[in-house]
Amino acid sequence: MGLFDSVTHNLAEQALDATWYKQQVISNNIANSDTPDYKAKTVEFGLILKEKCKCRYHDEVEDDNYHRRDDRNCTDPIELSVVTTYETNTNQILDGNNVDMEKEQTALADAQYQYGALTDYLNNNYAMIRAAISK
Repeated sequence: MGLFDSVTHNLAEQALDATWYKQQVISNNIANSDTPDYKAKTVEFGLILKEKCKCRYHDEVEDDNYHRRDDRNCTDPIELSVVTTYETNTNQILDGNNVDMEKEQTALADAQYQYGALTDYLNNNYAMIRAAISK
């Protein structure tokens, strides 16, 4: 197992990429707020647990209550699912554009906050690793 192969590190990297993508989509919506017939897009992401476990507990018992997560042979990868859809809940103006600037600006601020928190988390992990290596 590598230094950066932990589930939380991989998940944080995926979340960082998804949050960056969300900021790009929101920025694109804001840039096209005056474009006729432009439909705003939204980005949603969530966790997906993909069962790829090949440990002895899954082979012997069908009930997952007996499954030990600390088994070294068990690798249940957690992936982030990112879905981009067109916004249908906002009102269109006469030219067919449905970008709600207040909603987009709030969503952009939220995405920027998430991105900053994820960056801080990863930087703190790297700092701990650097401190452990230097001693």
